[in-house]
Amino acid sequence: MTELIEQSIFIEISLLLLVATLLGFFGILLKQPLIVSFIGVGLLVGPSGLDLVHSQEQIDLLSELGIAVLLFLVGIKLDIKLIRSLGGVSVLTGLGQVAFTSIVGYGLGLLLGLDHMTVVVQ
Repeated sequence: MTELIEQSIFIEISLLLLVATLLGFFGILLKQPLIVSFIGVGLLVGPSGLDLVHSQEQIDLLSELGIAVLLFLVGIKLDIKLIRSLGGVSVLTGLGQVAFTSIVGYGLGLLLGLDHMTVVVQ
């Protein structure tokens, strides 16, 4: 059976879709988000699990496409009113985090004995 799976990418993708469908169905029954089930599929059929998938390049491409589609769907569901209401707080929090990290990093660099220009550049 393993030799047959290794011979064809179509069999590997079919196996992935079958396992994803089954785990997705059970995930829905358990009222879990589908993403949790799909991560479980990756762990189950990947090299750390049953090691059923061996076409690394094609699977990498599928995973990148899956992430792009997931981000696209998240972008579609964003509420513009929510972004506008949280925009100011988000910008201030982000700028505060950058300032805090820069100041602490600068101080740590000086404490480690680096000169001023090296600390600023790095």
